Amino acid sequence: MKDIAKIFVYLAAVILLGAVLAPPLYWGAQWLASHGILPALAAFKFQKFFDRAALIAALALLWPAVRWLHVNGWRDLGLEPDPHAWRHLLAGFLIAGLGVAAMGFAYVHFGVYRLRSQISWEGLPMIALSAITVAILEEALFRGAILGLLRRSLCPYAALFWVSALFAIVHFLKPDESFDPGPVGWSSGFALIPHAFHQFAEPMTFLAGFTTLFALGWLCGEAALRTHALWMSIGLHAGVVFVKMSFAVISKRRTTHLPWIGNELQIGLVPVGVLLLGWLVVLLWLKYENRGRTAAER
Repeated sequence: MKDIAKIFVYLAAVILLGAVLAPPLYWGAQWLASHGILPALAAFKFQKFFDRAALIAALALLWPAVRWLHVNGWRDLGLEPDPHAWRHLLAGFLIAGLGVAAMGFAYVHFGVYRLRSQISWEGLPMIALSAITVAILEEALFRGAILGLLRRSLCPYAALFWVSALFAIVHFLKPDESFDPGPVGWSSGFALIPHAFHQFAEPMTFLAGFTTLFALGWLCGEAALRTHALWMSIGLHAGVVFVKMSFAVISKRRTTHLPWIGNELQIGLVPVGVLLLGWLVVLLWLKYENRGRTAAER
């Protein structure tokens, strides 16, 4: 229980530090844009910089939190070196990516989305870099540190349930895009915190969004538990993020059908079904792999 309490202290510290970092991050981006460096940054609202500041805070505070929790290495978290790291990484990426891509183009076929007339393909390398960076950071935090710490007090699947719920809650906390923080000052990040809970007041959005995020967290966590490593979960996470962001570049949403289809590709009960199918494929893949390894050892 002490470990769990420390984790919540860490998460609270991440939010507070993110609120402190968001204004200078916003000011720095505006300065760059005004000098012709990355001018696209000028179009982003302050809410987007709050999200990025929270991610920077999570990374900055991770090492002190790990030391505070007396973790001396990955083995203390139930993780081991993966002899099939690259195979698991690629398999995870393809399983998740192809599943989400098939769903996306089914949406296009049925008129939920339409393809854009002009597509900016030059942005795909940056999307790929962003997807793998987010996947590494979040898998190290949720399926590495937090899941490993909870497993010291709970059975594996009880720990996985709570980590998946926490993963969904953290990602469901998004500052309201319609909220106007006014001129950005040092207190603007703190003013934004209460508006991060606005989606909890919308039952259909909550059902469509929270359920999908929980399913993704469970899928990645199952892969981490069964492989005793993070490589497959990183691949699964990166596959979802890469296809989601790429699909936003090549298509435009025309309609929503909550709770089945949300306002983003990964939101809704239809994506939950796709993720559950991916979970089944992962289980079958690893079962086949383990059977082949056992046969080879004989």
